Amino acid sequence: MADADLSLHPLALAFLERLPRHKTAGKQLHRQDDGRVVGDWVGLELSSAFQPIVDAAGQIIGREAFLRSASADDQGLSPWTLFAAATDDARLIALDRLARTLHLLNALVGGNTGLLFLNVHGRLLAAVGDDHGRAFRRVVDALGVRPDSIVIETPVEASAQPDLLAFVLRNYRNNGFRVAVNVDSAAQWQSIASTVHPHFVKIDSRKLGHGHEAQERLKWLNALREDATLIVTHLETPSADHQIGQSLLQGYAFGHPSAAISSRQEGVSSTPSP
Repeated sequence: MADADLSLHPLALAFLERLPRHKTAGKQLHRQDDGRVVGDWVGLELSSAFQPIVDAAGQIIGREAFLRSASADDQGLSPWTLFAAATDDARLIALDRLARTLHLLNALVGGNTGLLFLNVHGRLLAAVGDDHGRAFRRVVDALGVRPDSIVIETPVEASAQPDLLAFVLRNYRNNGFRVAVNVDSAAQWQSIASTVHPHFVKIDSRKLGHGHEAQERLKWLNALREDATLIVTHLETPSADHQIGQSLLQGYAFGHPSAAISSRQEGVSSTPSP
């Protein structure tokens, strides 16, 4: 996947150099002294955190971006509360696009290697009438970034509407992005596997059980669609239970979300415990 890594193109470098170094009226983005980019949203300062996604050998193949916010008086709002407060579609779309642009810039500043996973809010799937990803593709092109280095990730609730999800994923793929879906069970992935065509399928490790049960479910899940890579999430400790086939791994066992992008995992063994 190295051929799809993010890289700091001269277009992106020029854009970053033009950003103000402090909060400026009329500007939604500015850079801090350490070079990271922050966004302004109704008085809140938005920033990025990244969690690694690794293969069975512990090598980082990509990172998922998470939104963080802070205000002058406190730690701000959780992402869930922040998006819930955007009650009309126009504000939701604006916040979602600001967050994805912010994450992309911070990934470039941090020297991200591998793929960048960017979440899209569930309400946005219906709020945008057609051609999902077209506006963000313009941002990506303006920064000189390869769209196939970015994975657009849909939330688990979207998998309950397979027809809408298939339409949305097709739009994102047509705009050059890779796509990932979240499912809440092995049965749900089985029910939509022939309808949607993602590059990645994410499932919570807590839905898989333990030991032989987890291994058998993973074998079955991997066999459902050979062209989709399974990612097992919420792994708090390295475990051989989830080292099946080409499954990728994500969770605190391999790194907490952090503003700093590291090329290695501090204090985490890449070898699963027996």
